[in-house]
Formats: sequence, structure tokens, C-alpha cells
Amino acid sequence: MTEDWTSRKRVAAALDHREPDRVPLSMTITEVPYRALRKFLDFPPDQNLKPNRFGEVSPAYDLLEFLGFDTVSIKLSPPRVGITPPSQPDGVHYDEWGVGRKRIDLGGGAFLLEVCHAPLEDKHPQEIDLAQYPWPDPSDPGRTSDLEERSRTIYQETDLAIIGRFGGTILEQASFLRGFETWLMDLVLYPDFARELLERIADIQIEMDRRGIQAAGKYLSIFKASGDDLGMQDRPLFSPLVWDQILRPVLARRWKAARQALDQSGASHVKLMFHSDGAIRPFLPDMIADGIQVLDPVQTSAKGMEICGLKEDFGPSLVFHGGLDTQRLLPFGSPEEVKTETIRTLRVLGAGGGLILGPSHNVQPDVPPENLQAMCQAVQEAGHYPL
Repeated sequence: MTEDWTSRKRVAAALDHREPDRVPLSMTITEVPYRALRKFLDFPPDQNLKPNRFGEVSPAYDLLEFLGFDTVSIKLSPPRVGITPPSQPDGVHYDEWGVGRKRIDLGGGAFLLEVCHAPLEDKHPQEIDLAQYPWPDPSDPGRTSDLEERSRTIYQETDLAIIGRFGGTILEQASFLRGFETWLMDLVLYPDFARELLERIADIQIEMDRRGIQAAGKYLSIFKASGDDLGMQDRPLFSPLVWDQILRPVLARRWKAARQALDQSGASHVKLMFHSDGAIRPFLPDMIADGIQVLDPVQTSAKGMEICGLKEDFGPSLVFHGGLDTQRLLPFGSPEEVKTETIRTLRVLGAGGGLILGPSHNVQPDVPPENLQAMCQAVQEAGHYPL
């Protein structure tokens, strides 16, 4: 008797390293390419778009169903009470951490939000009293006011697998507060200060994770413990010493807290996902030992991240989420090239289960809709098991 596969069951099988009917599909996308994709497919405009400050949107279910996507993300809502930032020139946006960003337009609808005000950058660590900093309140009731209801609605009205994304980054948030160069110097010159800063940020993010899981954990398939980019294009961003003594302990504490919160919420089935771009192969054994089960986004263009080696060395321990290059293939390849590489990725990373395929980054405006369609068509045509 053939199993009646739904997106949720399909993702669950992949997460358990079993072979479902086909490889699941997942994607995050920004506003401009999403609108272009709907127009290309002759779908009506989406009138309910609410892009976040980085331009990411939640695709409507009609498009997800048509293209065969299997996941949807759910996040916290904004807090009800924020901080009052210092007065700065027009065009600067402040977040609740006191970090100021300015939008830099790159053309074609693409943009960056560059940090232009790092509130702790110009102070020596001895001058900073972290206990007195106006930290965000993770218990602000606005964050989870409707989270359970939104999660339950998605769970009951669709068969999509839900990815929970609640607290934010730890390491990157430290760099936003201190400025990137200053932060890297802190890790070497002032490790005790760096640890304290990370621990205070982690306390906030862990509490946001916990509250999100408490409200929505039972509806999730995956919990994404945010992400912190640990690699550059050709090497890790941090030395083994900094990783072992400063960074790994605080990340592991967060992952352990998330697992405990999931177990206490009756969501032991939910798998723990971590995001990092770049050449992070040296860190993968430690991440697995510390509880990470799903690796996102598998930046195959980075050194040491070629899919054959990843599957051979880590396939039994990791589920791969992503895998299709967004630096060259999706923006600049032809639809036929996209199909060819999609099929190769399916057959390598998807063997025996353990793959949720998708782009290796938020889809940006330089990705033509033809290539996204080609990716999805390749999965529908060649992604059925046996591969």
C-alpha cells in the first residue's frame, strides 16, 4: 500500500534519514524576486506582503503549492516596547539593540542594510558596563502575542512543515554592537570581555527561543537556532583556539537550551537546525557533537563544502538544508544548467534521505524566475525516490 505523502510527512522522513516519495523543497526569498516569480507564473499580485527589514517575505501558499515547496517559516512578532536611540541623520534605521543601519541600494531592487552606528564601538572594554546597557526585553509580550494562533492555523490549514525562527544571532549581534573590526580584536585581546558580551546576548536570544518554542513548538518540524556565519569563502572566519575557548561554548549552551525547551514542550521530534555560510567544514564535527542535526544552507561554492565530501563524511549525522549555489548558478546560470546541477545535488546529497533542497541563501533580485522554476521542475522530474 502506497503511503499518502504530504509535505509534512515528506520533510519528517528526510529529517529521519529516510527516503520519502521525493526530495523536499524549501526556500526563503526577498520581495523583488518573489513579485517577479508570481508575475512570471501568471499568478495575481500578492496583496499581503510584509517584508522584514532585510526584504524577506513569506510566500503565499498558492505559489508554494504550485511549485512544490514543502516548508514555511514562522517568526516572533515585533516587541511592543523598544528603546529610544540617539538622534542621528535621516535615513538611519535603529533596531531594539541600539544598532543603526543605513540602506545601501545596489540596483535592481537589491540592497544592504549596512551598520553605520555600533553603539559600543568607540569604547575600551574597561569603560563598558554591560550590566547597564539598555538590552532588549526578551519577555516583551508582543513577541509571542499571536504566535501560537498563527502556528496552529498554518498547521491545521496546510500540510507544510513549519520551521520556527525565534531568537536572533549571538556572534553577529556582538559584531553589530562593537563594530566588526573591533569585535574581532576583542576575541584576541580581551577574551573575558568578549565572553561576557556573548553570554549576555545569548541569555536574551535563548529566552526568545524558549518563549517561541513554548508557544509554537508542538507545531514545528524544524527549529532554527538562528545562525552565525562562521566561515569565509576559503577558510573559517575564526581560529581553532577562539572557536574552542570562546565561541563554541556559548553556541552549545544555546543549542542545549533549545533542545530542553523542545523536549519540555512535547516537541522532541523537532530537529535542531543551525545556519552558517562559508567554509565551515572544520567546525562540523563539534556542531554535530553539540546537538546540531540540520545544516543550513550548505554553501557549496566555499572551500571544503563540495557535496560529495559532505555526504560521505557527515551524511549519517547531518540533514542538509539548501545546497544550490546563489553566487553563480541561480543568478547567472541558464535554466538547463540549473536543472543539471539540481539533479546532481539531489542524487548526491539526497541519497538515502537527509536532504531538503533549496537555494543556499535568501533569493535575491539577481535570480531570474526562470531559474527558480527550473530548480523546482528538476525536483519534480528527477527528485522522486529511488533517485
